[in-house]
Order: sequence, then structure tokens, then C-alpha cells
Amino acid sequence: MPRSVRNRAVCSCGRTSIGGRWLGSDPSGTTSYTIEFRTIDGETSPTAYPTGKGQTPLSGSSAFFNPSSNGLSSSSAGTAASAMRQAFQLLVRSTGKWASLTDPLDFVTETVEVGVELQPRVPGRQILAPDITEATDVLASNASFNQIQNYALFTSAGSSGQPSLTLEPGQCIDGPTWLTQGIKVFSGPKWNDSVRDEFLRSTGTLYSTSSGGNVSLLHPHPLGGPITNASSFTASELADLTKLNVPRVTAGTSLTTPSITFANWKTYRLYEGGFTYNAETLTNGTLDSSVLRPSLHNPLGVFYREGALTIDDNVVVQGTIVCSGKISFTGDNVLLESVNWRDSSGSEVVSNGKLFPRMPAIVAQSIALNSGTRASIEGAVLLTSSLAGADGSYDFVSGTDVNVSGSNATSAPIRQPYSEVQLPAGTNLSNASGRTHAIWLAEGNSGNWFPIIDVDATNRRLTILGEAIRPTATNFRIRRQRTRCFDVRGPLMASRATFTASGSWKLSNGLWNNQYNIWQLITQIQANNGQPITPFVTWVADPSTYNGWGGPWETAGLPLEPVVHIRPQTGVTFRDSLPLFKSYVPPAHLITATNDPSGYRWRVLFWREML
Repeated sequence: MPRSVRNRAVCSCGRTSIGGRWLGSDPSGTTSYTIEFRTIDGETSPTAYPTGKGQTPLSGSSAFFNPSSNGLSSSSAGTAASAMRQAFQLLVRSTGKWASLTDPLDFVTETVEVGVELQPRVPGRQILAPDITEATDVLASNASFNQIQNYALFTSAGSSGQPSLTLEPGQCIDGPTWLTQGIKVFSGPKWNDSVRDEFLRSTGTLYSTSSGGNVSLLHPHPLGGPITNASSFTASELADLTKLNVPRVTAGTSLTTPSITFANWKTYRLYEGGFTYNAETLTNGTLDSSVLRPSLHNPLGVFYREGALTIDDNVVVQGTIVCSGKISFTGDNVLLESVNWRDSSGSEVVSNGKLFPRMPAIVAQSIALNSGTRASIEGAVLLTSSLAGADGSYDFVSGTDVNVSGSNATSAPIRQPYSEVQLPAGTNLSNASGRTHAIWLAEGNSGNWFPIIDVDATNRRLTILGEAIRPTATNFRIRRQRTRCFDVRGPLMASRATFTASGSWKLSNGLWNNQYNIWQLITQIQANNGQPITPFVTWVADPSTYNGWGGPWETAGLPLEPVVHIRPQTGVTFRDSLPLFKSYVPPAHLITATNDPSGYRWRVLFWREML
């Protein structure tokens, strides 16, 4: 215990939270105490921290995504991780006081400071005595969001004239889809019914398998999972989905989208009863050549924009963009990622971080996609209105052609926004280069493309952009990056998703008929010679089909490989709003004389007695 300090006045300083209680008295004096809760480094509240430290303006250059410099360096990632870690820590200062009843200058005070860190109980954690399995501090999501986030795409509106989903070739909803009403598939190209029907049938045949009555859809099928429809399909919709071999599910229950109030995001808490933090306001309507990351003032990296926002070239966000208007994607080299609870080495910032819920990457009114954008989003996307656009052509960036493939690749996240890929012995990376090539890492029946940032050919290691968790060996492919693309790795909620067909697919009706006739002639020759028949979708995708046409047909063909790819993140749970946690309140039968699991669980970091 500390030495008693007599005749010393108590310091009156700012406090984020203070409580006091009179404990008792006797003829000699009274005994009382006070408790203060401060930030772990002693600040009275997070408002004492400077604002604006989460934004790093950069000059746009081809070396923007550089893992060793600029705003994406290890040091800046470490600062963001430190801010996240400290947000779960508290300094508890308890001061006891005895005061004489006869002499106001005669008193004794003793102060103890304890540093603690919140250890929220999350589903799937290791259960240790005296913990109980039922305990959880994770706040339940609003409305039906827990169910909604199980879908790659969830739409809340639709009609016969404006269907829930309009999907064109080169666009993929790679997982279960929820439609309120209506789907329009491959109606943009100017082909007649015979050409379109053949394309749908060959797509369904080539990119699906059946076993035991269950259908599995294979990449790059435009619909990588079953469709749940809240209303009945029309006869034409059923015909199209049957040709594509897409499983259909009748909605057993109705799902309600959570209500989004944008202004509520201006301030936030990580856990109920905790400190209040301020989102950082984006005063400029355009983001360009900028890195946005968490700071001590804003540990979850919430960036708020009142009105419309344009995201142009060279933008990285580690956190959540909240926009009360429309977000227009117009730029190249764009990556938006919700906080993934990792530090600058890729290790978890907090205990059980991999089990923590994550915040959305985007909360906005709507999204509009420019045809020239190249952007990736990792995290949930929550829109009160629509997602529209994306008519970009499929083609490759300029550079050396590389066609490397194999198996036994593994990958793990390092500092956000990077991961490291280890390739097997014998992989030739001599012609692969950062910012020119990308790697496909398979996962289940599908996978994802990740831009390559740095190549260590000697050790067969790649630094890639994005969170790629492949602890066991998986298949891979390496080639030039797509020139235009919009990838979402996380659930997407919108009123409607309306994608437009790429200009390269809008051949005239006559050209499509001519191509179809050529294919029929080729397949007839193949049949007569006992050769395998080339599916129409394969022939259309082959660049050699378009000799003399120029780009993008002669360089990339017309593949189903998507320029829009929406796919969930495996093993990740999202929250639709903040805070993340509330203290657990157990039912009466779980409270015993020796164990009461009520409240939060804290880990003591240090204990010090003050003079």
C-alpha cells in the first residue's frame, strides 16, 4: 500500500467519468472514495487527442501502393493499430480519503491506478473457467441484418419495370442472392433469342455441376449461388434461370433492412458505456491520392461526408466511409477496407480479433460506378438506395504477358492493406512485376483476384493488395491485372443493383448472328470428325475468335471473367452500426454464489499505487 499523504489538497482536473461514495464515519472522521476513468495514457477523454491525423495526402504516382514507403508504410500501420488497441484500454484511478470531523486541514488520501483492457466475450472464443459458453458481449444487429449479411447481395426493392437485379456478361454475384422482385439477365447485348439462349445454356452447362440433387455453380458463372426471391418469378425469369442452372429458393420469411441514420455516425462508441469518439469529417467532395486510417481521436477510422463524394485515383481507406449522398467511383488504384483488427505485423490487435465483428467499409445512400474505375472494397457495403453503373470493358493493363499457374499457394495478412503469398518451389516469377500483374487465389468453387504490389522472385513470395487468408494450399494463377474492375469482398445491401453492359458486348445484331453462324459451322465440323464440341460461351471468350478486331476483343476476348465481382468474406461477421459491444446480463439461473458473469470482462495490464 502507498504511504498516506496528509494535509495535501486533492487535484481538481478534468475527468471523462467520475463516481464517488461516502463509506462511513466515526467520531474521528469520515471515509469516502472517488473513481475516475481516463484513456490509458491518462488523457481525460479522447477529445484531448488531435483531429485530422487519420488522413495522409499523397502525390499520385505509379508507386502509390508501395509497402515500404508513403502513407502505407509499416510505421503508419503501426500508428493505426496502436489507436485501435488503446481504444479498448482504460486507466482507472481510485482515490480513498479520510477527513477529520474537527479539522478540515487534517485528511489522508491514497490513490491507486489500474490499467485494464476490455476482453469482450465473443462467439467461438475459447471458454476458460469460470467463463460460461452462453456469455456474449456482441451487440445484436438491427432488424434482419444478421440474416441479410449471409447473402452476397441483398436487395430491398424491385418491380416488373425495375427489377431488383440487372446483370450483364462480365458481372458476377458470387454467392447467395436475395431478390425482392425481378431479375434481368444478359439483356444488354444486341443478340437475338437464339444466340442469347445458346449463350445461357452453354454457361449453365459449362459452369455448374450436380451431385445428389444439389447444384454447385462454378466460377465464372454470373450467379455463384442460389437465388431467394421474396415474390414469384415470372415465366421468362424461370426460363433464363433454368438455362443457367441456377437453384431457386422460395423466401420462407420476410427480412427487414436496418434503418440507417447517417448523422448517427458523426460520433460513436466502441462499447456501451465507453468513451465517445468523433468521426473525421471529409470537407472535400473528392478523395484523390489519399490514405485514410484510424487515429487516437478516431480509432475505428470512421470518415463522414455530408452530401455526395467522388473517389478518384490512388485512394486507400482503412475504416468506414459514411456518406449521406451518392458515392461515385471514378478512379484507378482504389482500395477501401474496414478495420480488420490487425497490427503492422499482421497479428491481432486484440485478443480474439479474428472473431470480432467488423464495421462496414461503406455506408451510403447510393453508389455509381464509372466505366473506367478500378477499385476493390473489403467489407460490408450498406446502401439506402441503389448500386448502378459498371459498363467497363474487360482488358489488361500494359505490360509483359505472364501466364503462371499451379497449386500449393498459401497466404496470410500482414499489415493492412497487404497480404503475403508463398508460392511453391519451381514457380517462375522472373517476368512478374508489382502493379502490373495480379494473382488469382482459389477458395471453394471460386476465388478472388489480388493486385501484386511486390515480387520476391528468389523466395517465391508476393506482397499483394487486400486481405487474403489461405492457410492451406490452394490453386493460383498469375497474369496481367484487369484494366477496369469493381470487386466487393463482403455482403452488399441495396434497394436495387442495376449494372449496364460493357460497350465491347454491344455488337450489332448482324455481327452477333455472324459470330453465331461461324460457331455453328465449326461445331458441325467438330461433330462430323468426332471431336469435342466447343461450347458457345468458350468460343465467345477466346481472343483468337476476333483476329483483326483490335482491343479489347483481340487481346481479351469476351469472357465471363467478371469486371464486377461481388463475393462474401469467409468467416467474417459484420455489424450494421456502432457500438460493437454491450456488457453481458446473464439470466438468473447462471448466477451462483461463487460466479456472477455480469458486466464486461477486463484484463489487468498494470497496477500502481500513487503517492
